[in-house]
Amino acid sequence: MKLPVLNAAHLLRGMCRYSLRLPLCRDNAPFVHQQCFRSTCIAASDHQYNSNARMPNALWNSTSYAHDQRIRLWHHASKSFSTSCAWKTGTDEERAAGSKKPGFFDLSHTATKKNFNRWMALPPVMAIQGSIGSLYAWSIFNGPLTREIGVIASSSLDWSLGEVVPIFSTTAVVFGCSVWGLGKYFEKIGPRQAGVMSAVLWGSGLAVSGLGTAMHSLPLLYTGYGILGGLGFAFGYISPMANMLTWFPDNRGRATGIVVGTFGAGALLCAPLSEFLFTKYRQLPQYLGMAEDVNIVHEGGIQLAKVGDAWSEIVVATSEVINANPGVVEGGVYVAGTGDTGVAATFLTLSALYTATMLAGALCQKLPQHVIDAHSSAPKAAAVSAEPYVPIGNLLKVPQFYLLWLGVAGNAMAGVAILSCAKTIMSEIFGSQLPLYVDGAFAASYVAGLSVANLGGRMLWAASSDSIGRKQTYMMFGILGVPTLLAIPSVTHMMAVDPSATPVWAFVAGSSLLISCYGGLLGVLPAMVSDTFGAKNTASIFGRCMTGWATAALVGPRLMTMLRESSYHDAVSDLASKVDTDVFVEKFGDSVENVHALVDTKVVTIQRLLEVLPAGTLDPTASLYDTTMYAMAGALGVALMCNAAIRPIDAKFFVVDKAAETGVSSNKEQKC
Repeated sequence: MKLPVLNAAHLLRGMCRYSLRLPLCRDNAPFVHQQCFRSTCIAASDHQYNSNARMPNALWNSTSYAHDQRIRLWHHASKSFSTSCAWKTGTDEERAAGSKKPGFFDLSHTATKKNFNRWMALPPVMAIQGSIGSLYAWSIFNGPLTREIGVIASSSLDWSLGEVVPIFSTTAVVFGCSVWGLGKYFEKIGPRQAGVMSAVLWGSGLAVSGLGTAMHSLPLLYTGYGILGGLGFAFGYISPMANMLTWFPDNRGRATGIVVGTFGAGALLCAPLSEFLFTKYRQLPQYLGMAEDVNIVHEGGIQLAKVGDAWSEIVVATSEVINANPGVVEGGVYVAGTGDTGVAATFLTLSALYTATMLAGALCQKLPQHVIDAHSSAPKAAAVSAEPYVPIGNLLKVPQFYLLWLGVAGNAMAGVAILSCAKTIMSEIFGSQLPLYVDGAFAASYVAGLSVANLGGRMLWAASSDSIGRKQTYMMFGILGVPTLLAIPSVTHMMAVDPSATPVWAFVAGSSLLISCYGGLLGVLPAMVSDTFGAKNTASIFGRCMTGWATAALVGPRLMTMLRESSYHDAVSDLASKVDTDVFVEKFGDSVENVHALVDTKVVTIQRLLEVLPAGTLDPTASLYDTTMYAMAGALGVALMCNAAIRPIDAKFFVVDKAAETGVSSNKEQKC
C-alpha cells in the first residue's frame, strides 16, 4: 500500500481543529506547554490521517510507520511553535521582549564579570568627560576667531568678541534644555548608547564648526559648536555621572567629584593642544611693507591699499601685535583675507581626536549587575524605591528647588564668565603692559591652570562636603567669592600704575580661587540634589537644576562682553578727546566725531591711540573688566542668600513606593 506523506497543510489544519478541544494552558509551566503541544501534534496527526480514507485505522495505530511519523511531526513543528505560538509563560510584555534578540546597545551587553573591580569603570567615563570638558577651553578660540580674516589683527569683516563669546552660551543653553527634556530618556538608553550618541554629536559639532570657520559663516559655527556640541555635551555628561552613582552608592560625593572633575580638567589638554595646532596650521597674510612705504587709503572707516590692479583691505601690525608674536610678525602692512589663523583645521583635528576617544570610552561602559537586573525586571519593580523621595510632579511645588536653582545660577555666573573669556582677559589686561612676560603661551598656560583649579575644586570640595555638609559647602563659595571679586579691580589697577609680575600672579590666584569654587559647585550638586530631594530621581532633578547653570552661561558671558564693550568705548572716547584733531585725521583718516564708527571697523584701538598720545599716558585697558567684576560679585551675593535660606523639605512632599513598603513588610514577616 502506498503510504500518505504528511505536509504542513495537514499539520496546521489538524492542529487548529484539535486545539479547540484542549484546556487553556497559557499560565502553566514550560513543561506543561511542551506536553500540551506534543499531545496536540500527535492527536492532530491521528485526526488528519484517520479522516483520510487512504489508510485504515488499524494500520495507522499498529505499524512502526505511525511512530516514525509522529516523531517527525514533533520535531518539524516544534521549531515554528516556539516562536509563533501564543502559549508562552509570563506577561505579554515579557513574551514580546523575549522574542527579540538583544541589540548591541542593550544593557545586558554592559554586564560585568564576577568580582569586577568597580574602579575599572572609571576610565571609560573619564574618556568621555575629559573630551566634552574641552568646552572650558573655548576662550582659546575667541582671539583667533575675531581675526580670522585679518589673521594678525582684526579687519572690518572679522567677527567681534560680542559675536563669538555667545557661542559658548549657546552650547550651555542647548545642554540645559536637553537635560530638562531628555532626563528620563538618558536613564532609559543607558550609558553606552548615550556615550556613542555623545561622541557622534560632539565630533560632528566640531567638524561643522571647522567648516563654518573656513566659510566664515557664523550660523554654521553656532550650529556646530552651539547646537550639535550642546547635544553631545548633554548626552555625554548626565548618563556617565549617573553611572558612577550606581557604582559608588556608599560615597556619592567622591564619585561625582571624580566624574565632574575629569570634565573640568578637559581644558587642561585642549588649551595647549589647540595652541600647538594654531601654530602648526597658521599662515601669515601677504606682507606689503612698512606703513610709511605703502599708500594707505581710508574709505568708510576701512583701510585700503592697492594690491596689483585692485584695492584690498589691509591690517597694520601694531607694537602690541609684534610683541605678542615675537619673531613671527614684522611691523608693517598685511593684506586681509590672504592668510589663515589655523582655527578651521584645528576644529577638524580635534573632531577626529575626540570622536575616537569618546567612542572608545562609550563602548567600554559598564553597569553593575543589580542595575541591569532592575532594568530587565518588570517596569513596576524597576521603579520601586524604599527611600522617601520627592516625585517630579511635586518638584515645582517646593521652594527649595527655586532657591537651589537660583543658588546654582548665581554661583556659576562668575566662574563661567571667566572661563569663557579667560585668555582674552589675561592678554588684554596684562599682555599689553608686560608683552614679553604675558605672551600667548603664558595665556594658554593660564587657561590650563584654571582647568587644574576646576578639577581640584570639583574633587576637594565634593569630598569635603561629605564631612562638613552640602549646604555649608555652598555657603563657603559665597563667603570666599564675593570679597575676591571685589578685590580684583584693585589688582588690575596696580598693573596700569606699576607694571610688574606681582599683580599678574595676584590675579591668577584670585581667579583660580573663583574657578575652584565654581568647580566645587558642580561637584557637590549631584549629592546635594540626592540629599535634598531623595535618591530616586537624582538624574532628572539634577538636569533641571543644571538649567540654572545654563542660564548663568547664557547671561554671564553676554553680560561680561556688554560691560566690557561699554567700558572700551568709554576709554576710547576719553583717549580720543586728548588727541590733536589734525593728528587724529592724519592717523585714522576721519574726524574724532566718528571715533565709535572707527572702533566698530577695528581701525581705532586703544593701543593705536596710545601711539599718538604723549608718553606716560595711563593705559585704561586694566579697567575694562571692573564693572563686570562688580556685577558678578552682586550675583554671587544673591546666591549666598539663597543658599542660606534653604531648609529641609516638608515631609508632605515626600512619597515612598507602595511596592517597596510591601516588600519590606514581607521581609519582616519572613524573618519572624
